[in-house]
Amino acid sequence: MTYLKSLFFNFLIVFFANHVLPGIEPGEHKLPHVGPDLIFAAALGVANSLIYPILKVIPQGASLPKIIMVAIVMNLVAYALMKFAPLGIEVTGIESFFIAVGIVSLGSILTNFMELKHAQNNKMPKPPSQPPVA
Repeated sequence: MTYLKSLFFNFLIVFFANHVLPGIEPGEHKLPHVGPDLIFAAALGVANSLIYPILKVIPQGASLPKIIMVAIVMNLVAYALMKFAPLGIEVTGIESFFIAVGIVSLGSILTNFMELKHAQNNKMPKPPSQPPVA
């Protein structure tokens, strides 16, 4: 999975989680067609899609447990900001908070895991071709 696909899917997951899940209410916005829900979805989508590329750069490398840990912590912090700071999206209950974090984290883990597998498959050496046996 390429970075742009990951960015697109992470954006959609956050956007639809904010609109479909009960207990998350996008607030009023002043700009036409650009509300706090769209800005939040874009920012968290970018952050979620950068997990694997950033982990790949650090010396320890990227692995599935690291991707899971970073995704859950980052989404917990992002939705906690929405819960406690008046940024335009209201999270009304603790259960809706954890459901949103779980769904968005699951989508982020899936897209970053697919990037990890894609990178691992591209690094594998091709087996040498053997001449046909006569």
